[in-house]
Amino acid sequence: MMNFRAAGLTKTLLFSVLSIGFGSSFLYGFNIGVINTPQTVMGQWIRDIECRRTSIERSPRAATTTTTSIPVLHGNSTGNATAESANIWCRQLNEKQRQRMFKRNPKLNAIWTAVASVFCVGGLLGSLISNPIVRKFGRKGTLLLNNGTGIIAAILLATPYFLDSFELLMIGRFVAGLNGGITSAVAPLYMTEIPPMKLRGALGGFHQFFIVFAILIAQVLGHPALLGTPTRWPYLFGFGLIPCIFQLLTLPFCPESPKHLYLGRDKEAKAAKALKHLRGSQSFQTEMEEMRETKEDTQNDKRHYSILDLFRDPFLRQVTFIAMIMTASGHASGHGTVIYYSTSVFKSAGMSSGMAVYATIGMGALYAVSTFITAALVEKAGRRQLMLIGLGGMCILTALLSVFMVLYEKSHATPDDVKDAENSPLGDWTPYASVACIYLHTVIYSIGPGTIPAFLVSEMFTQGPRGAATSISLATNWLTNLLVVLAFPLIQAQIEGYTFIIFAVLLAFYFVYTYWKIPETRGKETEQILDELRKIVGVNKVDRA
Repeated sequence: MMNFRAAGLTKTLLFSVLSIGFGSSFLYGFNIGVINTPQTVMGQWIRDIECRRTSIERSPRAATTTTTSIPVLHGNSTGNATAESANIWCRQLNEKQRQRMFKRNPKLNAIWTAVASVFCVGGLLGSLISNPIVRKFGRKGTLLLNNGTGIIAAILLATPYFLDSFELLMIGRFVAGLNGGITSAVAPLYMTEIPPMKLRGALGGFHQFFIVFAILIAQVLGHPALLGTPTRWPYLFGFGLIPCIFQLLTLPFCPESPKHLYLGRDKEAKAAKALKHLRGSQSFQTEMEEMRETKEDTQNDKRHYSILDLFRDPFLRQVTFIAMIMTASGHASGHGTVIYYSTSVFKSAGMSSGMAVYATIGMGALYAVSTFITAALVEKAGRRQLMLIGLGGMCILTALLSVFMVLYEKSHATPDDVKDAENSPLGDWTPYASVACIYLHTVIYSIGPGTIPAFLVSEMFTQGPRGAATSISLATNWLTNLLVVLAFPLIQAQIEGYTFIIFAVLLAFYFVYTYWKIPETRGKETEQILDELRKIVGVNKVDRA
């Protein structure tokens, strides 16, 4: 068992990690998971808005049985409102019909897909603009400023219910994505730069832990017994204000990254002061000497790299492509569909709405526990080894999930209804088998693609190009996320359970790519890693990365 105090864990270091973890990483994860559990309730809210907008004359029975209060509108229909639109938007839905309301209403499905995917658009933009912001304001300053987008997002997300505007909800999701894009680029950099090498893996992994812990909290708070009701879901979204306030109160007392100060800004005295603050009574002179040696080794490097600079250099271009491909593996694995659409996926696997919500919360809890364990093990097991275990295991489980979902669909589903698993003569075991696959998929994801790529990107580049490499890698990750979130509901509507075969094929590709292209980085200095990468990509005489 590692002695964390002897390894260099001090109160200041822990305080700094917690400030970034809860203030930035937690908010990022919360905004990812917050729309999952209350999906059905919010879908009905969107139906209510569309019903009111069509100005259809509704019967007293319909007016009194809709999920939320909708005024009875008398008179002729306006615009293009028709009896068909009244049937789509205004009629009461029973439990089984609510399970399929997104599939049966293409416009509602498109609106909800936009709500989910616009978050990725914001994230893509945030990751691209993070590098110049960091160059100007530093790691700490950027994260402090980013609280502004977090506060604006929380306000925009909490108010649409009162203004009857799902368009405002989309704007809020975009701003939340912008916040998440900046966080995903800067927070892991800070967390991996401030610990000593022995704690780099354990503390660096806490960025991912806070993300998944926040997803769990969002799913629990979104339960119908808490905030996942037709009238309380706005307060669920407003919860995002709390991490922002916490960080604004705590981060000013944390030091800036010493590596950023010295290697990025050439401020040796400030770097030494920050390092002393982080290490406390422990000696920090060895680390300062290591940074001096790194600076001497990279003195011919540019201090700041743009994304274009990465692609101009032959070696940097090759390593950047490797980083981009590995960073995209998390969402190309299909895990993102489980996070955004897990409740609907569980329903598609044969579970009732109530059981699907509990299954989603259980998945979130398992995800948080497994990520915490991975953070503790990442320094004991190799990065490459964990990545291969994760990709290989997920490939097998994704293929099995597709088989079980297809079996259920063939033996249970009918065109106009959804049968409960307990009423099924043939495959009442298939929903449970599907849930088992998803749960195991989540555990193995946290071991590999959910945690390791962030370490690889940080460890495969020296200080100069690291920020730009992180920015473009995360932009690729967000773009992959966007494509998956947009495409999944459309593809699933056409081929249903066979959709996951696509992810199994992609995972097989990533497994082979990782085996041939990724070196082990655990416990190695950056120069050692770069030497191995030069052999892999076949580039000898290059500028330093």
